[in-house]
Amino acid sequence: MRMPVAALAAALAAALAACGGSPAPEAGHAHAPEAVEPAPLDPNANAAEQAALASCGAVTAQGYCGIAFGMPPAEARTKFPVGLEMYSGSDPSDPNRCFEMFAVAPVQGVSFLVEMNKVGRIDVLSEGARTADGFGVGTPAADIRARYGADLSEQPNKYEPEISELVLSETGTKFVFEIQDGSVRAWRAGVIPTIDYVEHCG
Repeated sequence: MRMPVAALAAALAAALAACGGSPAPEAGHAHAPEAVEPAPLDPNANAAEQAALASCGAVTAQGYCGIAFGMPPAEARTKFPVGLEMYSGSDPSDPNRCFEMFAVAPVQGVSFLVEMNKVGRIDVLSEGARTADGFGVGTPAADIRARYGADLSEQPNKYEPEISELVLSETGTKFVFEIQDGSVRAWRAGVIPTIDYVEHCG
């Protein structure tokens, strides 16, 4: 059975609990932004999300929707068509901190991972964002294999061995598609090494 999107969001939240490797800033930290946990994913919000992302184009090896891999997070937040919020404990004033920025409604299931004060990858749990070939959540794995053939590698998910991952590597960049029940349940794109962090910032 395919894992509900809400369950994926909960799993992502659990992974983010370990984010950063360094202690979370103490309450009242002078530079800490207001942190908001993203709302649960709404399975009926696809149309609104797609409308909000209509001007974004495809996710490419360079980035998405005006946010280029390598861009500082402060600049990235001015580019995206909706707000990008962070979990408690994320402090972008620390250039070494790893944290994640989540798109707010009506966009859902889209986040950007930041490391060393640079956006390193995008994670997608919903159907709005797609690759240039139109691949994304819900795409049959057979379509991805037919398009890329021998350029793909395949590996088991680190924590769910029944889930396979199709990996397309370009120079310094990867696309990783998580396959469950024959189709994409979630995917990510970004630069090495950030793209390879299964635990996100953990």
